[in-house]
Amino acid sequence: MPNVFIIIPTYWTWGSQRADGPVEAVYDHPTPLDGESTLPRLLDSLTALAGQDFSVLVLTAVTHPELEHPVASRVEGLIDPYRTHYPIAQATEADAALIRQRHTELAGHVKMCTYAGVRNLQLLLPHALGAEIVVALDDDEIVAPNYLRVATEFAGREHEGERLLGLAGFYLDAGGGVMQPELPHTGNIFRDKSTIMNDSTRMLQAAPGRLVPTPVAFGGNTIFHRDLFTRVGFDPGITRGEDIDYLINARLMGIEFWLDKELLITHLPPDAPDSSHSAPSWSKLHQDVLRFVYEREKLRLAGADPAQFDPYPGRFLSDDVEEQALAALRTEATPEVTARFGSPEAIIAQAKRHAAEAAPRYFEFAARWPSLMEVVGRDTELREHLLAHFNRSV
Repeated sequence: MPNVFIIIPTYWTWGSQRADGPVEAVYDHPTPLDGESTLPRLLDSLTALAGQDFSVLVLTAVTHPELEHPVASRVEGLIDPYRTHYPIAQATEADAALIRQRHTELAGHVKMCTYAGVRNLQLLLPHALGAEIVVALDDDEIVAPNYLRVATEFAGREHEGERLLGLAGFYLDAGGGVMQPELPHTGNIFRDKSTIMNDSTRMLQAAPGRLVPTPVAFGGNTIFHRDLFTRVGFDPGITRGEDIDYLINARLMGIEFWLDKELLITHLPPDAPDSSHSAPSWSKLHQDVLRFVYEREKLRLAGADPAQFDPYPGRFLSDDVEEQALAALRTEATPEVTARFGSPEAIIAQAKRHAAEAAPRYFEFAARWPSLMEVVGRDTELREHLLAHFNRSV
């Protein structure tokens, strides 16, 4: 098989006939079982890719275990027409369960029910298939015909005396812009998040050259070389923002991520991000508080300076993050969300407990990841199992 793998997570939830079905995993905008998926639009754009050969692996995640079989069947139907264009297959929680069964030391890290779990499968599964380069895309994007040529141009090569092992690119919106909509300035970092993120974009755009070191990467436009993904995994303790967390993990291992200004995707999210199937804004704020308090503790334990990630995410990793978070939570709190998620003070306490308990475990996980990848890379039975997914007839 080609040693370049395009990996595409796709997230699904209950259909309209059971829109209030139970949810065990929360994703930003999962596709309803009977809804229109954005995945075929991306797969269509991949048919025009020029350059070297590639394989596509779709990772299917669901909000509740009861959905695994019907969603897998739906996704299989979506990808079947593309088998005549390029090697393509689907991996599901059943494949994750097989890895856990064969490699019990991975049991806590390989689950198709969290962002970090999905992203670790994004590295483990292509590694089992012999990948040299993993190209991470999301299912609500499209790419230009030259995308793969740009994506693989520098991976593994020398630049300014350093091998390029991790690369990231910009997201374009439907109008071709790279900036997020900004709200009036409030002075609170959580409420001004889009502005701070845009500050990073402006900084990167202003830096000279096509390739520049970056403090930020987005999971839907990221390139991983084998010498990166066999050394660094996604932190199982992170609940949100696993892409930027991965960049931090790599930096802690002495590996720099680089932004390629020509590595572009077009991001076309669903038309109604405020629909009943989307995570409410309060839930996203809640998760941001958990992730940044956790991230700050991880950097503290590593003895790393958060300022190296300024302006984003570094500004959210400074000493006043809890004060800023509490103010934002109090501003956004309503009786309904407080009843569901707890008071702002309780959420801050929860974030601190999680950080204190989980951050030390990351370093144990990081130390074991290379040997785990080595074992998976030698697992010929797993490789044959996955190859069978690609060999299904149309």
